[in-house]
Amino acid sequence: MPEQIEAPPKFVMWKSVPLVEDLGWQRQWFGNELDPTAVFNVRGVGIREPMFNENVHRPIGTGDWLIMYFHQAARLERNNSAGSSQPNSLVLWPPGAEQFYSWANAADVEPHSWMHVEGTCVAQQVEENRLPTAIPITVENESLMICPLQNMMDEMTRNETPDLIILQNLFQNWARSIARHLQTQETQRIPPSLLKVRLYLDEHFTETTPLDDLARIACMSRSHLCHRFREHFGTTISSYVIRRRMSIAQRMLFDINLRPGEIAKEIGYPDIYQFSKQFKKTFGVSPTQYRKQHT
Repeated sequence: MPEQIEAPPKFVMWKSVPLVEDLGWQRQWFGNELDPTAVFNVRGVGIREPMFNENVHRPIGTGDWLIMYFHQAARLERNNSAGSSQPNSLVLWPPGAEQFYSWANAADVEPHSWMHVEGTCVAQQVEENRLPTAIPITVENESLMICPLQNMMDEMTRNETPDLIILQNLFQNWARSIARHLQTQETQRIPPSLLKVRLYLDEHFTETTPLDDLARIACMSRSHLCHRFREHFGTTISSYVIRRRMSIAQRMLFDINLRPGEIAKEIGYPDIYQFSKQFKKTFGVSPTQYRKQHT
């Protein structure tokens, strides 16, 4: 009778640092085998770990996603001997991407936090939240990185069998929090005069506001307003108003007690034919067809 071969454990935890209370940082590896079929795996976590190596260069990456947060300025360019990133910089290196990082001033001092993760869930969340990859992005609130990493570490170390659903939710919440933080930072860079114009359009989308009036609100010329609005919001003023109207009409069509003509007047179209034409141009079907398809 052939000898029974014991299957390898599905979960391997590598104790990489002693559990000392006053260490001030954490690092834990949970296994070293890549799983090409994984939906989501946490392969390693580091929290405020000092950078021991002067240069870390991996020309083809690590085979998984390395997501690293530099609490202080770090070197991210091989040919630049000085710090080339801002403090509180985050980098997402996808599988196969070249990695280089180093401390900028002194070894064993400058902290960084990181996670090695893999699986289709990672790529999906990065894409859905439009997170930049392989370039440093500034995330000023370091708790957005520290808290999820600590929660992942706790789930992996305190349970004999970690719950992958909990881990996936933790990563998803992390990705969404980073995306929201980046969006807030971008909004804060938008000039207040343009935010004032956008707010006016949001509150008066049913009206046809002359461009001269909007230019006076922004305290700039018409041409300059049009250029800056498109630069910061990615669309023209007229297209912004149309999308606002169509979005509200889309929701109102779910109320079967409202006729399309009533909806047209509610959003600023006195002519139902003009409303129907614009709705079909936006969504590909007429308001009546859209209602039939979705109610």
